[in-house]
Amino acid sequence: MIHGHSDDIATAIRTRHLQTPIARVLCYGADTPVLDVANALADAGFDSAPVTREGEICGYVHRADLVDQPGTLAAHTRPLTASRVIAGDTPLATLLPALRRAKFLFVVDGHDIVGIVSPADLNKQPGRTYFYLLVSAFELYLAERTRALFADQEKALLLLPQSRQERIRDRLATEQREDVVADIVAAMDFTDLLKIVKKTDALRGAFGDYSAAKWESEVSAPLIELRHAVMHTVRTLATEAPTSLQRLISLDERLRRLLSA
Repeated sequence: MIHGHSDDIATAIRTRHLQTPIARVLCYGADTPVLDVANALADAGFDSAPVTREGEICGYVHRADLVDQPGTLAAHTRPLTASRVIAGDTPLATLLPALRRAKFLFVVDGHDIVGIVSPADLNKQPGRTYFYLLVSAFELYLAERTRALFADQEKALLLLPQSRQERIRDRLATEQREDVVADIVAAMDFTDLLKIVKKTDALRGAFGDYSAAKWESEVSAPLIELRHAVMHTVRTLATEAPTSLQRLISLDERLRRLLSA
């Protein structure tokens, strides 16, 4: 059964796969003039930066705290606290809510700070891969449930618009000519399977208390949008906005819940 793999996916991508190595992060000594750092962060488009003392990271500063302030960073450095650090082996599913609470986190390996991670890092390939794996697993699970309910797959096909029926039949015929072992369901797209569930009370009920309208608004529409976002790198998957992270957290939880139904 496909749904048994959801836990494997949830732990496949770790924080260390997303982090920016600390060697590539702009860090400033505690004795650096505030004005210099404020200008440098503004030019780089960064909101925060680690602060070092004697070569060791001792805290961080927010650019907003430095505006029109005199002196050095020492007076404006915020200390490292437990809420600001995360282990490199932390699964992405656990990282998401931590990032919602803090816009960036220091990544630790043992006693060492080895990187930082922020919402922007979710747009890297590992972040996209995580959600792609979840959506793909759900697509396979939908196909599995559809086959189980429709012994005669032709009946499932007839639930789709005529234009989609024709394309699926054409695809199936092509695969059969090429000696590819396939059935009607295998020739369907993700959107086809979602539509079949929407139109089938027994299938919707297997996933929870979903009306056709609720399935469309809470499952079909957001998951199709998520699939487009993860497959096209020109599209932004996550931003610093709390609503953006909350959306990903909700989609992650929903997908894993659906996969366990």
